[in-house]
Amino acid sequence: MIKINDLIKYGLTLILCICAILFSQFSSLRIDLTQDKRFSLSESTLNLISDVKDPMLFSIYLAGDFPSGFQRLSSETQRMLDEFQARNSNIQFILINPSENPDPQARRDTYTQLRNAGLSAIQIKVKESDGVREQQIFPGCIISYKDNEWSVSLLMEQFGTNPQAQINASIQNLEYTLASAIRGLTRTHRPRIGILTGHDELTPIETASIELSLSKSYDIERFNLREFPTDSVDGEPDLNKQVFLLNSFDLIILAKPRKTFSELDRWLIDQYLMNNGRGIIMLDAVHAEMDSLSYSPEFLAYPILEKINLNDPLFNYGVRINTNLVQDMVCASLNDRKSVLPWLYFPILLPQTDHPIAKNLNAIKMEFATSMDIIKTPGVSQTPLLFTSPYSRKQATPGRVSLATLYNEPIKSKFVDKKLITAILLEGALPSFYANRIGPKRNLIPPPDKATDAKLLVISDGDFIRNQRNLIRSDIPRGAPLPLGFDQFTQRQYGNSDFILNSIDYMLDGKGLIAVRGREVVLRLLDMQKINEHRNILIILNAIGPIATILIMGFFYKTIRRYQFSKISK
Repeated sequence: MIKINDLIKYGLTLILCICAILFSQFSSLRIDLTQDKRFSLSESTLNLISDVKDPMLFSIYLAGDFPSGFQRLSSETQRMLDEFQARNSNIQFILINPSENPDPQARRDTYTQLRNAGLSAIQIKVKESDGVREQQIFPGCIISYKDNEWSVSLLMEQFGTNPQAQINASIQNLEYTLASAIRGLTRTHRPRIGILTGHDELTPIETASIELSLSKSYDIERFNLREFPTDSVDGEPDLNKQVFLLNSFDLIILAKPRKTFSELDRWLIDQYLMNNGRGIIMLDAVHAEMDSLSYSPEFLAYPILEKINLNDPLFNYGVRINTNLVQDMVCASLNDRKSVLPWLYFPILLPQTDHPIAKNLNAIKMEFATSMDIIKTPGVSQTPLLFTSPYSRKQATPGRVSLATLYNEPIKSKFVDKKLITAILLEGALPSFYANRIGPKRNLIPPPDKATDAKLLVISDGDFIRNQRNLIRSDIPRGAPLPLGFDQFTQRQYGNSDFILNSIDYMLDGKGLIAVRGREVVLRLLDMQKINEHRNILIILNAIGPIATILIMGFFYKTIRRYQFSKISK
Protein backbone atom coordinates (compact mmCIF):
# COMPACT_ATOMS: atom_id res chain seq x y z
CA MET A 1 0.00 0.00 0.00
CA ILE A 2 1.36 3.40 -1.01
CA LYS A 3 1.61 5.88 1.81
CA ILE A 4 0.53 9.53 1.63
CA ASN A 5 4.10 10.70 2.26
CA ASP A 6 5.34 8.67 -0.70
CA LEU A 7 2.64 10.19 -2.94
CA ILE A 8 3.72 13.67 -1.88
CA LYS A 9 7.38 12.85 -2.62
CA TYR A 10 6.55 11.46 -6.07
CA GLY A 11 4.31 14.44 -6.82
CA LEU A 12 6.95 16.98 -5.82
CA THR A 13 9.58 15.15 -7.87
CA LEU A 14 7.29 15.16 -10.92
CA ILE A 15 6.55 18.88 -10.51
CA LEU A 16 10.28 19.68 -10.19
CA CYS A 17 11.02 17.69 -13.35
CA ILE A 18 8.29 19.51 -15.29
CA CYS A 19 9.56 22.89 -14.04
CA ALA A 20 13.13 22.00 -15.04
CA ILE A 21 11.99 21.01 -18.54
CA LEU A 22 9.96 24.20 -18.97
CA PHE A 23 12.84 26.31 -17.64
CA SER A 24 15.26 24.73 -20.12
CA GLN A 25 12.87 25.37 -23.01
CA PHE A 26 12.12 29.02 -22.32
CA SER A 27 15.25 30.22 -20.53
CA SER A 28 18.58 31.18 -22.14
CA LEU A 29 20.60 30.42 -19.01
CA ARG A 30 23.91 28.82 -19.98
CA ILE A 31 26.77 27.95 -17.66
CA ASP A 32 30.29 27.53 -19.04
CA LEU A 33 32.26 25.19 -16.76
CA THR A 34 35.32 24.84 -19.04
CA GLN A 35 38.64 26.12 -17.74
CA ASP A 36 39.39 28.28 -20.81
CA LYS A 37 35.76 29.48 -21.17
CA ARG A 38 35.58 28.14 -24.72
CA PHE A 39 31.78 28.26 -24.71
CA SER A 40 31.59 31.89 -23.52
CA LEU A 41 31.19 34.69 -26.04
CA SER A 42 33.25 37.84 -25.74
CA GLU A 43 31.68 41.17 -24.83
CA SER A 44 32.39 42.49 -28.35
CA THR A 45 30.55 39.56 -29.92
CA LEU A 46 27.57 39.98 -27.59
CA ASN A 47 27.34 43.66 -28.53
CA LEU A 48 27.35 42.77 -32.22
CA ILE A 49 24.66 40.14 -31.75
CA SER A 50 22.42 42.69 -30.03
CA ASP A 51 22.71 44.94 -33.12
CA VAL A 52 20.87 42.40 -35.30
CA LYS A 53 17.41 43.97 -35.52
CA ASP A 54 16.07 42.00 -38.51
CA PRO A 55 16.15 38.31 -39.47
CA MET A 56 19.66 37.12 -40.32
CA LEU A 57 20.08 33.71 -41.98
CA PHE A 58 23.30 31.66 -41.94
CA SER A 59 23.35 29.10 -44.77
CA ILE A 60 26.03 26.54 -43.83
CA TYR A 61 27.28 24.33 -46.68
CA LEU A 62 28.63 21.57 -44.48
CA ALA A 63 25.87 18.97 -44.60
CA GLY A 64 26.64 15.56 -46.02
CA ASP A 65 28.86 12.51 -45.61
CA PHE A 66 32.21 14.13 -44.79
CA PRO A 67 35.37 12.98 -43.02
CA SER A 68 35.27 13.32 -39.24
CA GLY A 69 37.26 16.58 -39.24
CA PHE A 70 34.70 18.40 -41.36
CA GLN A 71 31.88 16.83 -39.35
CA ARG A 72 33.45 18.33 -36.25
CA LEU A 73 33.80 21.72 -37.94
CA SER A 74 30.13 21.55 -38.93
CA SER A 75 28.95 20.62 -35.43
CA GLU A 76 31.12 23.34 -33.81
CA THR A 77 29.72 25.91 -36.24
CA GLN A 78 26.18 24.88 -35.31
CA ARG A 79 27.08 25.05 -31.62
CA MET A 80 28.46 28.58 -32.04
CA LEU A 81 25.35 29.70 -33.93
CA ASP A 82 23.20 28.10 -31.22
CA GLU A 83 24.95 30.45 -28.80
CA PHE A 84 24.22 33.40 -31.09
CA GLN A 85 20.59 32.34 -31.48
CA ALA A 86 20.13 31.95 -27.73
CA ARG A 87 20.93 35.64 -27.33
CA ASN A 88 19.02 36.94 -30.35
CA SER A 89 16.16 35.04 -31.96
CA ASN A 90 16.62 37.03 -35.19
CA ILE A 91 19.64 34.85 -35.93
CA GLN A 92 18.73 31.62 -37.72
CA PHE A 93 20.79 28.99 -39.55
CA ILE A 94 20.26 26.06 -41.89
CA LEU A 95 22.50 23.22 -43.09
CA ILE A 96 22.71 22.66 -46.85
CA ASN A 97 24.32 19.86 -48.83
CA PRO A 98 25.28 21.38 -52.22
CA SER A 99 26.00 17.89 -53.63
CA GLU A 100 22.66 16.29 -52.83
CA ASN A 101 21.10 16.99 -56.24
CA PRO A 102 21.40 13.79 -58.36
CA ASP A 103 21.39 15.80 -61.60
CA PRO A 104 25.06 16.46 -62.54
CA GLN A 105 24.25 19.68 -64.43
CA ALA A 106 22.19 21.10 -61.56
CA ARG A 107 24.99 20.19 -59.18
CA ARG A 108 27.55 21.99 -61.35
CA ASP A 109 25.28 25.05 -61.50
CA THR A 110 25.09 25.06 -57.69
CA TYR A 111 28.88 24.87 -57.45
CA THR A 112 29.22 27.80 -59.87
CA GLN A 113 26.76 29.88 -57.85
CA LEU A 114 28.69 29.21 -54.65
CA ARG A 115 32.00 30.15 -56.29
CA ASN A 116 30.48 33.35 -57.65
CA ALA A 117 29.22 34.11 -54.15
CA GLY A 118 32.79 33.93 -52.86
CA LEU A 119 33.10 30.39 -51.46
CA SER A 120 36.09 28.24 -52.42
CA ALA A 121 35.81 24.52 -53.08
CA ILE A 122 38.17 21.81 -51.95
CA GLN A 123 38.41 18.21 -53.15
CA ILE A 124 38.08 15.35 -50.68
CA LYS A 125 38.06 11.58 -51.11
CA VAL A 126 35.11 9.66 -49.70
CA LYS A 127 35.39 5.91 -49.12
CA GLU A 128 32.46 3.83 -50.34
CA SER A 129 31.74 0.13 -50.52
CA ASP A 130 32.73 -0.02 -54.20
CA GLY A 131 35.84 2.15 -53.90
CA VAL A 132 36.79 5.80 -53.40
CA ARG A 133 35.10 8.77 -55.04
CA GLU A 134 36.12 12.43 -55.15
CA GLN A 135 33.72 15.06 -53.90
CA GLN A 136 33.76 18.84 -53.85
CA ILE A 137 32.84 20.53 -50.60
CA PHE A 138 32.44 24.20 -49.77
CA PRO A 139 33.49 24.65 -46.11
CA GLY A 140 31.79 27.98 -45.65
CA CYS A 141 28.52 29.78 -45.19
CA ILE A 142 26.60 32.66 -46.75
CA ILE A 143 24.92 35.13 -44.41
CA SER A 144 21.83 37.01 -45.60
CA TYR A 145 20.71 40.19 -43.83
CA LYS A 146 18.19 42.63 -45.27
CA ASP A 147 19.27 43.01 -48.93
CA ASN A 148 22.92 42.07 -48.37
CA GLU A 149 24.91 38.84 -48.44
CA TRP A 150 28.26 37.99 -46.88
CA SER A 151 30.30 34.90 -47.68
CA VAL A 152 32.53 33.37 -45.03
CA SER A 153 35.11 30.60 -45.32
CA LEU A 154 34.99 28.43 -42.21
CA LEU A 155 38.18 26.52 -43.02
CA MET A 156 41.49 28.26 -42.35
CA GLU A 157 44.01 26.93 -44.85
CA GLN A 158 47.55 26.68 -43.48
CA PHE A 159 50.43 25.76 -45.76
CA GLY A 160 52.49 22.83 -44.53
CA THR A 161 50.04 22.02 -41.72
CA ASN A 162 48.25 18.69 -41.37
CA PRO A 163 44.46 18.72 -41.94
CA GLN A 164 43.70 18.02 -38.27
CA ALA A 165 45.62 21.12 -37.17
CA GLN A 166 43.80 23.20 -39.81
CA ILE A 167 40.44 22.04 -38.48
CA ASN A 168 41.51 22.85 -34.92
CA ALA A 169 42.65 26.36 -35.92
CA SER A 170 39.39 26.89 -37.81
CA ILE A 171 37.30 25.89 -34.79
CA GLN A 172 39.37 28.14 -32.54
CA ASN A 173 38.75 31.04 -34.93
CA LEU A 174 34.99 30.46 -35.43
CA GLU A 175 33.74 33.19 -33.11
CA TYR A 176 35.88 35.85 -34.80
CA THR A 177 34.97 34.62 -38.30
CA LEU A 178 31.21 34.65 -37.73
CA ALA A 179 31.15 37.79 -35.59
CA SER A 180 33.17 39.68 -38.22
CA ALA A 181 30.49 38.92 -40.78
CA ILE A 182 27.79 40.21 -38.43
CA ARG A 183 29.81 43.38 -37.89
CA GLY A 184 30.16 43.92 -41.64
CA LEU A 185 26.43 43.44 -42.26
CA THR A 186 25.19 45.58 -39.36
CA ARG A 187 27.81 48.35 -39.36
CA THR A 188 26.26 51.80 -39.82
CA HIS A 189 29.50 53.83 -39.78
CA ARG A 190 31.98 52.67 -42.42
CA PRO A 191 35.58 53.77 -41.76
CA ARG A 192 37.36 55.43 -44.68
CA ILE A 193 40.58 54.02 -46.13
CA GLY A 194 42.76 56.09 -48.43
CA ILE A 195 45.07 54.41 -50.93
CA LEU A 196 47.80 56.96 -51.60
CA THR A 197 48.83 57.70 -55.17
CA GLY A 198 51.04 60.22 -56.97
CA HIS A 199 54.35 58.32 -56.79
CA ASP A 200 53.80 55.55 -59.34
CA GLU A 201 52.23 53.13 -56.85
CA LEU A 202 50.39 49.91 -57.71
CA THR A 203 47.54 50.51 -60.17
CA PRO A 204 43.84 49.85 -59.45
CA ILE A 205 43.85 46.63 -61.49
CA GLU A 206 46.82 45.38 -59.46
CA THR A 207 45.05 46.00 -56.14
CA ALA A 208 41.53 45.14 -57.34
CA SER A 209 41.23 42.01 -55.17
CA ILE A 210 42.14 43.61 -51.84
CA GLU A 211 40.04 46.69 -52.64
CA LEU A 212 37.05 44.44 -53.32
CA SER A 213 37.57 42.62 -50.01
CA LEU A 214 37.95 45.87 -48.09
CA SER A 215 34.93 47.46 -49.75
CA LYS A 216 32.66 45.03 -47.89
CA SER A 217 33.44 46.80 -44.60
CA TYR A 218 35.14 50.07 -45.51
CA ASP A 219 34.83 53.00 -47.90
CA ILE A 220 37.87 52.91 -50.22
CA GLU A 221 39.19 55.98 -52.02
CA ARG A 222 42.37 56.72 -53.95
CA PHE A 223 44.02 59.93 -52.75
CA ASN A 224 46.72 61.71 -54.76
CA LEU A 225 49.24 63.37 -52.45
CA ARG A 226 50.46 65.52 -55.34
CA GLU A 227 47.07 67.01 -56.29
CA PHE A 228 46.24 69.95 -54.05
CA PRO A 229 42.92 71.79 -53.67
CA THR A 230 43.20 75.48 -54.57
CA ASP A 231 42.49 78.45 -52.35
CA SER A 232 39.23 80.15 -53.35
CA VAL A 233 40.78 83.62 -52.86
CA ASP A 234 44.15 83.64 -54.62
CA GLY A 235 43.96 80.35 -56.54
CA GLU A 236 47.12 79.00 -54.85
CA PRO A 237 47.38 75.40 -53.59
CA ASP A 238 45.71 75.18 -50.18
CA LEU A 239 48.06 72.98 -48.13
CA ASN A 240 46.03 73.20 -44.93
CA LYS A 241 43.00 71.89 -46.80
CA GLN A 242 45.14 69.04 -48.14
CA VAL A 243 46.04 68.19 -44.55
CA PHE A 244 42.35 68.24 -43.62
CA LEU A 245 41.46 65.91 -46.51
CA LEU A 246 44.25 63.49 -45.61
CA ASN A 247 43.25 63.45 -41.94
CA SER A 248 39.68 62.55 -42.92
CA PHE A 249 40.87 58.98 -43.62
CA ASP A 250 40.81 56.48 -40.77
CA LEU A 251 43.71 54.59 -42.36
CA ILE A 252 46.08 55.14 -45.29
CA ILE A 253 47.82 52.55 -47.49
CA LEU A 254 51.00 53.21 -49.47
CA ALA A 255 51.83 50.34 -51.83
CA LYS A 256 55.07 50.23 -53.83
CA PRO A 257 55.91 53.88 -54.58
CA ARG A 258 58.60 54.19 -57.25
CA LYS A 259 59.01 57.98 -57.50
CA THR A 260 60.81 60.29 -55.09
CA PHE A 261 58.86 61.74 -52.16
CA SER A 262 59.42 65.48 -51.84
CA GLU A 263 59.88 67.16 -48.49
CA LEU A 264 56.24 68.24 -48.60
CA ASP A 265 55.07 64.68 -49.34
CA ARG A 266 57.01 63.36 -46.34
CA TRP A 267 55.65 66.15 -44.15
CA LEU A 268 52.05 65.30 -45.09
CA ILE A 269 52.49 61.63 -44.12
CA ASP A 270 54.34 62.61 -40.94
CA GLN A 271 51.65 65.02 -39.76
CA TYR A 272 48.95 62.41 -40.51
CA LEU A 273 50.68 59.88 -38.23
CA MET A 274 51.32 62.50 -35.53
CA ASN A 275 47.56 63.02 -35.33
CA ASN A 276 47.27 59.37 -34.24
CA GLY A 277 46.77 58.11 -37.76
CA ARG A 278 46.88 54.50 -38.89
CA GLY A 279 48.96 53.45 -41.86
CA ILE A 280 50.36 50.54 -43.85
CA ILE A 281 53.51 51.19 -45.87
CA MET A 282 54.79 48.56 -48.33
CA LEU A 283 58.15 49.45 -49.87
CA ASP A 284 60.53 47.89 -52.35
CA ALA A 285 63.99 48.92 -51.16
CA VAL A 286 65.55 47.14 -54.15
CA HIS A 287 64.55 47.30 -57.80
CA ALA A 288 63.96 43.68 -58.84
CA GLU A 289 61.13 42.67 -61.20
CA MET A 290 60.25 39.27 -62.64
CA ASP A 291 59.38 40.92 -65.96
CA SER A 292 63.10 41.55 -66.48
CA LEU A 293 63.66 37.78 -66.83
CA SER A 294 61.35 37.75 -69.86
CA TYR A 295 64.04 39.57 -71.86
CA SER A 296 67.22 38.13 -70.35
CA PRO A 297 68.21 35.13 -68.21
CA GLU A 298 69.49 37.54 -65.55
CA PHE A 299 69.21 41.15 -64.43
CA LEU A 300 70.90 43.54 -62.02
CA ALA A 301 69.03 44.23 -58.75
CA TYR A 302 69.98 47.61 -57.31
CA PRO A 303 68.91 49.70 -54.28
CA ILE A 304 66.23 52.39 -54.73
CA LEU A 305 65.45 53.19 -51.09
CA GLU A 306 67.44 56.43 -51.09
CA LYS A 307 65.67 57.51 -54.25
CA ILE A 308 62.20 56.95 -52.76
CA ASN A 309 63.30 59.13 -49.80
CA LEU A 310 61.23 57.56 -47.03
CA ASN A 311 64.04 55.79 -45.21
CA ASP A 312 64.83 58.71 -42.86
CA PRO A 313 61.28 59.16 -41.47
CA LEU A 314 60.90 55.38 -41.03
CA PHE A 315 64.23 55.21 -39.19
CA ASN A 316 62.99 58.01 -36.94
CA TYR A 317 59.79 56.01 -36.17
CA GLY A 318 61.78 52.86 -35.29
CA VAL A 319 62.32 50.80 -38.47
CA ARG A 320 65.30 50.39 -40.75
CA ILE A 321 64.67 48.78 -44.13
CA ASN A 322 67.82 47.17 -45.51
CA THR A 323 68.78 46.98 -49.17
CA ASN A 324 69.68 43.28 -49.29
CA LEU A 325 67.48 40.75 -51.04
CA VAL A 326 66.17 37.88 -48.95
CA GLN A 327 66.70 34.33 -50.21
CA ASP A 328 64.91 31.51 -48.40
CA MET A 329 64.97 27.76 -48.94
CA VAL A 330 61.33 27.71 -47.75
CA CYS A 331 59.96 29.43 -50.81
CA ALA A 332 57.26 29.53 -53.45
CA SER A 333 57.76 27.93 -56.84
CA LEU A 334 57.90 29.03 -60.44
CA ASN A 335 56.37 27.14 -63.34
CA ASP A 336 58.67 27.28 -66.37
CA ARG A 337 56.14 25.28 -68.47
CA LYS A 338 58.28 22.16 -68.01
CA SER A 339 58.33 21.77 -64.24
CA VAL A 340 57.57 23.58 -61.00
CA LEU A 341 60.77 24.58 -59.22
CA PRO A 342 61.46 26.51 -55.99
CA TRP A 343 62.45 30.17 -56.48
CA LEU A 344 64.57 31.41 -53.57
CA TYR A 345 63.57 35.04 -54.08
CA PHE A 346 59.90 34.30 -53.25
CA PRO A 347 60.09 33.43 -49.53
CA ILE A 348 57.14 31.73 -47.86
CA LEU A 349 56.62 33.12 -44.38
CA LEU A 350 54.94 30.96 -41.76
CA PRO A 351 53.50 33.24 -39.04
CA GLN A 352 55.35 32.48 -35.79
CA THR A 353 53.62 34.83 -33.37
CA ASP A 354 50.53 34.84 -31.16
CA HIS A 355 49.70 38.41 -32.16
CA PRO A 356 46.04 38.51 -33.31
CA ILE A 357 47.04 39.88 -36.74
CA ALA A 358 49.07 36.82 -37.72
CA LYS A 359 47.91 34.05 -35.39
CA ASN A 360 46.81 30.83 -37.17
CA LEU A 361 47.21 32.40 -40.61
CA ASN A 362 48.03 30.55 -43.79
CA ALA A 363 51.57 30.91 -45.15
CA ILE A 364 52.33 34.30 -46.69
CA LYS A 365 54.20 34.85 -49.93
CA MET A 366 56.61 37.70 -50.64
CA GLU A 367 58.46 38.63 -53.82
CA PHE A 368 61.97 40.10 -53.71
CA ALA A 369 61.59 41.15 -50.08
CA THR A 370 64.36 42.73 -48.01
CA SER A 371 65.22 42.37 -44.35
CA MET A 372 64.33 44.92 -41.67
CA ASP A 373 65.79 45.96 -38.32
CA ILE A 374 64.15 47.36 -35.20
CA ILE A 375 65.46 50.71 -33.95
CA LYS A 376 64.66 51.18 -30.27
CA THR A 377 62.50 54.29 -29.92
CA PRO A 378 61.18 55.56 -26.57
CA GLY A 379 57.41 55.26 -26.25
CA VAL A 380 57.04 53.07 -29.35
CA SER A 381 56.03 49.41 -29.17
CA GLN A 382 57.65 47.45 -32.01
CA THR A 383 56.25 44.02 -32.86
CA PRO A 384 57.81 41.87 -35.62
CA LEU A 385 54.99 40.00 -37.35
CA LEU A 386 56.63 38.12 -40.23
CA PHE A 387 59.94 36.26 -40.30
CA THR A 388 61.84 34.14 -42.78
CA SER A 389 62.63 30.49 -42.04
CA PRO A 390 65.84 29.31 -40.28
CA TYR A 391 67.22 28.54 -43.76
CA SER A 392 67.56 31.98 -45.29
CA ARG A 393 70.30 34.38 -46.34
CA LYS A 394 70.84 37.98 -47.40
CA GLN A 395 72.12 38.86 -50.87
CA ALA A 396 73.91 42.19 -51.11
CA THR A 397 72.90 44.66 -53.80
CA PRO A 398 73.72 45.70 -56.42
CA GLY A 399 73.77 42.04 -57.38
CA ARG A 400 72.75 39.63 -60.11
CA VAL A 401 69.43 37.78 -60.09
CA SER A 402 69.74 34.85 -62.47
CA LEU A 403 67.45 32.10 -63.69
CA ALA A 404 70.34 29.73 -63.00
CA THR A 405 69.28 29.95 -59.33
CA LEU A 406 66.08 28.16 -60.33
CA TYR A 407 67.89 25.12 -61.71
CA ASN A 408 70.86 24.83 -59.37
CA GLU A 409 70.50 23.10 -56.03
CA PRO A 410 71.07 25.67 -53.24
CA ILE A 411 74.05 25.10 -50.94
CA LYS A 412 72.46 24.69 -47.52
CA SER A 413 75.58 25.80 -45.63
CA LYS A 414 75.19 29.30 -47.09
CA PHE A 415 71.68 29.74 -45.70
CA VAL A 416 72.57 30.53 -42.11
CA ASP A 417 70.49 33.64 -41.40
CA LYS A 418 67.53 32.87 -39.15
CA LYS A 419 64.22 34.67 -38.74
CA LEU A 420 64.94 37.78 -40.81
CA ILE A 421 62.18 40.32 -40.13
CA THR A 422 60.04 41.40 -43.10
CA ALA A 423 57.08 43.12 -41.38
CA ILE A 424 57.03 45.27 -38.23
CA LEU A 425 54.09 46.88 -36.42
CA LEU A 426 54.80 50.19 -34.65
CA GLU A 427 52.37 51.44 -32.00
CA GLY A 428 52.26 54.31 -29.55
CA ALA A 429 54.11 57.62 -29.32
CA LEU A 430 55.73 57.79 -32.75
CA PRO A 431 58.11 60.82 -32.76
CA SER A 432 57.65 63.40 -35.50
CA PHE A 433 60.42 63.56 -38.09
CA TYR A 434 59.87 67.32 -38.13
CA ALA A 435 59.85 67.86 -34.36
CA ASN A 436 63.07 69.93 -34.48
CA ARG A 437 63.03 70.81 -38.15
CA ILE A 438 61.66 73.63 -40.25
CA GLY A 439 58.59 72.60 -42.22
CA PRO A 440 58.71 72.45 -46.04
CA LYS A 441 56.42 75.50 -46.40
CA ARG A 442 55.51 78.54 -44.37
CA ASN A 443 52.07 79.07 -42.84
CA LEU A 444 51.55 75.35 -42.30
CA ILE A 445 49.89 74.12 -39.13
CA PRO A 446 52.78 72.36 -37.33
CA PRO A 447 52.10 68.73 -36.35
CA PRO A 448 52.58 67.62 -32.73
CA ASP A 449 56.12 66.65 -31.69
CA LYS A 450 54.92 63.08 -31.28
CA ALA A 451 51.78 60.98 -31.50
CA THR A 452 50.07 59.39 -28.51
CA ASP A 453 48.38 56.37 -30.14
CA ALA A 454 49.54 56.01 -33.73
CA LYS A 455 49.81 52.67 -35.53
CA LEU A 456 52.04 51.97 -38.51
CA LEU A 457 52.69 48.63 -40.23
CA VAL A 458 55.82 48.52 -42.42
CA ILE A 459 56.28 45.65 -44.91
CA SER A 460 59.47 45.21 -46.94
CA ASP A 461 57.68 44.03 -50.09
CA GLY A 462 55.91 46.56 -52.29
CA ASP A 463 54.04 43.81 -54.15
CA PHE A 464 52.49 42.39 -50.97
CA ILE A 465 48.93 43.35 -52.04
CA ARG A 466 49.40 42.98 -55.81
CA ASN A 467 47.07 40.34 -57.22
CA GLN A 468 47.86 38.25 -60.27
CA ARG A 469 45.86 38.71 -63.47
CA ASN A 470 44.34 35.76 -65.28
CA LEU A 471 46.45 34.15 -67.99
CA ILE A 472 45.27 30.53 -67.76
CA ARG A 473 41.56 30.14 -66.96
CA SER A 474 39.16 30.16 -69.89
CA ASP A 475 35.99 30.78 -67.88
CA ILE A 476 36.96 34.36 -66.96
CA PRO A 477 38.38 37.15 -69.18
CA ARG A 478 42.09 37.23 -69.83
CA GLY A 479 43.72 39.86 -67.64
CA ALA A 480 40.96 39.80 -65.00
CA PRO A 481 42.25 40.18 -61.43
CA LEU A 482 42.54 36.98 -59.41
CA PRO A 483 42.11 36.70 -55.60
CA LEU A 484 45.00 38.19 -53.67
CA GLY A 485 47.47 35.51 -52.62
CA PHE A 486 46.39 33.01 -55.30
CA ASP A 487 49.20 31.76 -57.56
CA GLN A 488 47.60 30.63 -60.81
CA PHE A 489 50.78 28.88 -61.98
CA THR A 490 51.08 26.58 -58.97
CA GLN A 491 47.36 26.63 -57.95
CA ARG A 492 48.26 27.57 -54.37
CA GLN A 493 46.50 30.07 -52.10
CA TYR A 494 48.56 32.18 -49.69
CA GLY A 495 47.42 34.25 -46.71
CA ASN A 496 48.36 37.78 -47.87
CA SER A 497 44.76 38.96 -47.99
CA ASP A 498 43.90 37.70 -44.51
CA PHE A 499 47.05 39.32 -43.12
CA ILE A 500 46.09 42.75 -44.51
CA LEU A 501 42.44 42.43 -43.45
CA ASN A 502 43.47 41.42 -39.93
CA SER A 503 45.96 44.29 -39.78
CA ILE A 504 43.32 46.83 -40.71
CA ASP A 505 40.83 45.33 -38.26
CA TYR A 506 43.45 45.53 -35.53
CA MET A 507 44.37 49.14 -36.28
CA LEU A 508 40.81 50.39 -36.52
CA ASP A 509 39.36 48.18 -33.79
CA GLY A 510 42.39 47.32 -31.68
CA LYS A 511 40.57 46.52 -28.42
CA GLY A 512 37.36 45.19 -29.90
CA LEU A 513 36.54 42.11 -31.92
CA ILE A 514 40.09 41.49 -33.18
CA ALA A 515 41.08 40.58 -29.60
CA VAL A 516 38.97 37.42 -30.00
CA ARG A 517 41.57 36.10 -32.50
CA GLY A 518 44.20 36.19 -29.78
CA ARG A 519 42.18 34.12 -27.34
CA GLU A 520 43.62 30.66 -26.78
CA VAL A 521 41.09 27.84 -26.84
CA VAL A 522 42.61 24.49 -25.93
CA LEU A 523 41.07 21.65 -27.91
CA ARG A 524 41.64 18.51 -25.86
CA LEU A 525 41.96 15.87 -28.53
CA LEU A 526 42.61 12.16 -28.30
CA ASP A 527 46.18 10.95 -28.72
CA MET A 528 45.84 9.02 -31.99
CA GLN A 529 49.29 7.44 -31.63
CA LYS A 530 48.38 5.85 -28.31
CA ILE A 531 44.99 4.82 -29.65
CA ASN A 532 46.62 2.97 -32.55
CA GLU A 533 49.14 1.31 -30.21
CA HIS A 534 46.45 0.00 -27.83
CA ARG A 535 43.64 -0.40 -30.34
CA ASN A 536 42.61 -3.97 -29.43
CA ILE A 537 42.62 -3.33 -25.67
CA LEU A 538 40.48 -0.20 -26.13
CA ILE A 539 37.98 -2.09 -28.30
CA ILE A 540 37.63 -4.83 -25.68
CA LEU A 541 37.28 -2.32 -22.83
CA ASN A 542 34.63 -0.34 -24.72
CA ALA A 543 32.69 -3.48 -25.59
CA ILE A 544 32.90 -5.30 -22.24
CA GLY A 545 33.45 -2.39 -19.83
CA PRO A 546 29.87 -0.97 -19.75
CA ILE A 547 28.31 -4.44 -19.43
CA ALA A 548 30.75 -5.46 -16.68
CA THR A 549 30.08 -2.21 -14.80
CA ILE A 550 26.30 -2.81 -14.85
CA LEU A 551 26.72 -6.43 -13.72
CA ILE A 552 29.01 -5.43 -10.85
CA MET A 553 26.67 -2.64 -9.76
CA GLY A 554 23.73 -5.08 -9.96
CA PHE A 555 25.59 -7.62 -7.87
CA PHE A 556 26.38 -5.09 -5.14
CA TYR A 557 22.83 -3.73 -5.23
CA LYS A 558 21.36 -7.22 -4.91
CA THR A 559 23.78 -8.09 -2.05
CA ILE A 560 22.88 -4.91 -0.15
CA ARG A 561 19.15 -5.51 -0.63
CA ARG A 562 19.48 -9.12 0.56
CA TYR A 563 21.39 -7.95 3.63
CA GLN A 564 18.74 -5.30 4.42
CA PHE A 565 15.79 -7.71 4.10
CA SER A 566 17.53 -10.42 6.15
CA LYS A 567 18.05 -7.85 8.88
CA ILE A 568 14.37 -6.82 8.82
CA SER A 569 13.17 -10.44 8.95
CA LYS A 570 15.22 -11.02 12.11
